[in-house]
Amino acid sequence: MEHVYHINLNKGEDKVAHIQRQMELQRWLLLLVLALIGASEVWWINDSNNKLNDLLAQKENQVEEVQAQLAKLQRTGKNLSKRDILNLAALEQGRLLWTKKLIGLGEETTRQMALTDVRFEKGNLYIVGLHKVKEGEDPIDLVMDFVHRLENNPDFNENFSNIQFASSSDIISQDQPALQFEIRCKIEPKFLSKTINFNARKS
Repeated sequence: MEHVYHINLNKGEDKVAHIQRQMELQRWLLLLVLALIGASEVWWINDSNNKLNDLLAQKENQVEEVQAQLAKLQRTGKNLSKRDILNLAALEQGRLLWTKKLIGLGEETTRQMALTDVRFEKGNLYIVGLHKVKEGEDPIDLVMDFVHRLENNPDFNENFSNIQFASSSDIISQDQPALQFEIRCKIEPKFLSKTINFNARKS
């Protein structure tokens, strides 16, 4: 009696094809994850830049309003008082002061950060923001590094007597761990008269 053995040669080929399909799927999933991370980074940077641009635009609008008021007084033939002239001069000085500081602040804001609130209050500039925290990073060290960069930026630190880390809290932002922080910058008293109060916050 003869025994007949059948060998399925397609079985090995099917297994190889299955492995190849899995590898191809993994490659597409990896590309999708990288694309999502890239899109998140772009949004983060644009959002931070938009906040700084809004602050600069707000200061420009204030200056234009005062200049328009002075021009209106001139057209009506009214004499400009000493107070009017001094107010405009102080506003111009304040605009230049804060423009330099906001530019310096933007230079030191990294891609891993987003500023959520910048305001001047009672002789202090408050900077509130979020900093992404990667595995193995010390969140406090990240913020202290930001503070040191601000201290060493000549455009930003001019006229500040003290720049310090005020407070922080751990949060989850965009499904990633992040640190919400506040930095307080105390301005020198002799320059308080040149400042323009502002409080700009993006919801």
